[in-house]
Amino acid sequence: MDSYSHSILPFKNNPICCYDTIYHNYDTSFYQPPPKYKPKPIASLSLEELWSYYLINPCYLPLIKDSSIWEPNKNIGFDYADLFNDSLPIDHKYRNRYLVGDFNVIGRKGTSHSLQEIYPHIMNLQEFDSIPIDILRHLDSLKYGTKAYDSVLLTLDTTLTVETASVLKNFLLKVWNYKMLPIERDYSFYWSSLFSAGQYLVLCEACEDSLIMIGKFATSAKRLNIGNRINEDGSISEYYYTALPTGRYRNYYAGLNTISSKHWEHNRYYDQLDRQRDKELGGGHNRIVMYRNKVELSNFMLFVPHPDYPKAMINNGIHEVALNDVARGMLGTANSVGCLRVSDFAAKFVRWWTPQDTKLFIAYNDTCYDNRINYGGNIHDYLPFKNEEEGLAFRKWINIYYPYYARILEIDEEGSYRNGYIIDGYYHFKDEYNKYLIDKSFQ
Repeated sequence: MDSYSHSILPFKNNPICCYDTIYHNYDTSFYQPPPKYKPKPIASLSLEELWSYYLINPCYLPLIKDSSIWEPNKNIGFDYADLFNDSLPIDHKYRNRYLVGDFNVIGRKGTSHSLQEIYPHIMNLQEFDSIPIDILRHLDSLKYGTKAYDSVLLTLDTTLTVETASVLKNFLLKVWNYKMLPIERDYSFYWSSLFSAGQYLVLCEACEDSLIMIGKFATSAKRLNIGNRINEDGSISEYYYTALPTGRYRNYYAGLNTISSKHWEHNRYYDQLDRQRDKELGGGHNRIVMYRNKVELSNFMLFVPHPDYPKAMINNGIHEVALNDVARGMLGTANSVGCLRVSDFAAKFVRWWTPQDTKLFIAYNDTCYDNRINYGGNIHDYLPFKNEEEGLAFRKWINIYYPYYARILEIDEEGSYRNGYIIDGYYHFKDEYNKYLIDKSFQ
């Protein structure tokens, strides 16, 4: 499968088509395939072909007309024309954008998925297709805030128009500045429990005979409900209990939804350029959503179910993880009370990229939605750090040798040895860190 490339030729005469090339191993480039190559028309793809495409590119998931992944007695998959935004003008350049909620953590053959986010590339974004590719390639590869990065920024004012430079700088400051390291892990953990990981929010573009994956971010869909209990002293306290959207509750998530409103956050100033960006995308504002007037749900995007799903929940949204570091460690695994949680960077990028009334397709198999892993021994056998001393040693190491990534991953020199931040950091740098430990042992 990896040897097969599903490439796209640029369609310069199509105003709603993107101009990048995607391969089945997720690499993107501007390499031109042989002129004789032509993608197979989507309408002619068989069910098994769609499943094989999905394994590499989840943007094909909505087209899979397999009753095992959709709510019973509802639409069994969708057509290519259904992917497009119904509110934007027919010639709008972003009308072809849509989102996919891929919530399966177990594959069709019963094996656990692993979590591997795919970050967008600036040079593959239609917004910046008028900017010289060399500038975009540098911005993609350089670390924000470094001398090399600042040097590229200085060239913007001399090579771009004032308006273009301002728009790009605003994106870099308000979105790209928060780029983290893509989350990679084999499983998620919650205290003494291990879970398969692999729930994603996928950003897609429909383009001629191909579907383009712009990026995919780890998400946490519903696992919990909130209940009330009466204590011995007569007071009432809340507690969480497991309530998966499966079985008799499979109608909780609609197969088809639309993004009905796009909110903002306290940490970023909303200025004229942000207002202009929202207008370009058909809607959005600077209001902020609070959960019970206590917890901010940053960059909240409300999604509403299509009328064909009258029993689906109507008040859910996509937003940044807002509760604690345990929730961050569960990204990729069901762990929310209904909303789709994503990382800080993902929340900002998706808010910036998504047009008003973008369609969100949600599909999953009941038996593949959630998987608690049975393991022997102690939970510490499955964690990279066995105790606080080992965790502190890694914290010190990453702050010395990779201070840039320690900052964006929010890994201080002191803290828990088992929260989601430090474990994600370890998986990114485990080879370097393990080599460091080996070298240190011989000194």
